[in-house]
Amino acid sequence: MNEFKVGLMAIGSMIAIVVMSLMVTSNQSGFGSYVTYRTIISDASGIFPKTPIKVAGINAGRIKTIELQGNKALINFEVLEKVKITENSELKIKSVGFLGDKFLEISVGTSDKRLSENSFIESIEGGGIESLVKDASEVMKDVKVIVNSIKESLVPPGEAPPIKAILADVQDIMKNTKEVTKSLKNVVSGNEEKMNSIIANFDSFSEQLAYQMNKDEPASAIADLKGILAKTDNMMKDLESIVRDVRNGKGTVGKFLIEDDIADEVKETLAGVKKIVARVDNIRTELSVYTGVNSTAGGSETTAGLKIFPAPERFYLLGISTSEFGPETETITKTTIGGVLTEENKKVRSKDSYRFNVQVGRKVQDWTFRGGLIESTGGLGVDYSFNNIGTMVSAEVFDYREDLGANLRLSTEIQLWNVFFGKIQAEDITNKAQYIFSAGLKFNDEDLKGLLGFFL
Repeated sequence: MNEFKVGLMAIGSMIAIVVMSLMVTSNQSGFGSYVTYRTIISDASGIFPKTPIKVAGINAGRIKTIELQGNKALINFEVLEKVKITENSELKIKSVGFLGDKFLEISVGTSDKRLSENSFIESIEGGGIESLVKDASEVMKDVKVIVNSIKESLVPPGEAPPIKAILADVQDIMKNTKEVTKSLKNVVSGNEEKMNSIIANFDSFSEQLAYQMNKDEPASAIADLKGILAKTDNMMKDLESIVRDVRNGKGTVGKFLIEDDIADEVKETLAGVKKIVARVDNIRTELSVYTGVNSTAGGSETTAGLKIFPAPERFYLLGISTSEFGPETETITKTTIGGVLTEENKKVRSKDSYRFNVQVGRKVQDWTFRGGLIESTGGLGVDYSFNNIGTMVSAEVFDYREDLGANLRLSTEIQLWNVFFGKIQAEDITNKAQYIFSAGLKFNDEDLKGLLGFFL
């Protein structure tokens, strides 16, 4: 009864995941008939099958296949039939944000004539992070020009600094003031009586003026002026010291004005960031989960795998396989008692067997070659994909049963609908053939992001 409940719960969970997955992935381009088009681009970095095709910012299709044609990439993609793509339409590669994923944007032309199926659409290269880095480099060139202009203003080559010229002008003004004061003294000396009369009339004014000019009075104007002049003198000394340090390249500002290598270092840093972003953005993943039944040995079979694509033609496969009943082993024991030979055969089948897959692979057009650990033993595998019908056939040779030798496995994987797949496997066909019928789900990055967005 408990096994029935567990099985019922597992089936219900799978149905829920399938329904949610279909709800999410079906929104990527919508239901309906599709029309296939083609385009050729010189750089397909960050573009993979199922990458969205957008018209006016809305998903209208997705990429089917990407393959090499000479030194360029030939992209086959499909667009909803209800979206009218005309003859003079153009296609651009765009990114979402600074580190965002790439997608293809179609700018529908002004022509009224619709493109026929499998026609080519002209692509316009450029844009994305590469254009951003290029613009940043141009900005740094402008910054360098501005810095050089400031440098020439503060420290002109072959000329005295403007600050020193200002100080020299202040000294000339003080000298002229002394000469004027001396001349005024001579005028007063020749007119003492007149000046005494004037002073007598303005006695009150003179007292106030004397008070304000008394440097010993803390609140007098001359005392305030003396303090201001002292502060001004200190400020001019500090300013002269700052200008001297800047001219000699001391401190952050001095280095920024003197050293021309700063702009070059910033450009190199941006180039390094560009390389890191490109490498991370190019990594793609594919997650698959299958569960089924072994028609010969009985019991359930479950397989989970994660493919990591650092490049479209290379991948790493990590996975685990589990079955309710593992491989069967046979032990033969012979004993002789009283001259009579007795032979005992004992067959044992392990339960809850777990096996691991760690493989590296490479794609060559529609062929895929891989090798590594297949179910915890060394082996090789080859796959051939029929992209037009969503089908893949595979052959694997490996050995995890020492007493029976190599295991030859043939399998066929069929895309039933969207992310829902079916698989048929023939195990150990050279010895005692077993057949496994499985169903499961397969997600790429676009599907997983949509599924996570549904939950979050």
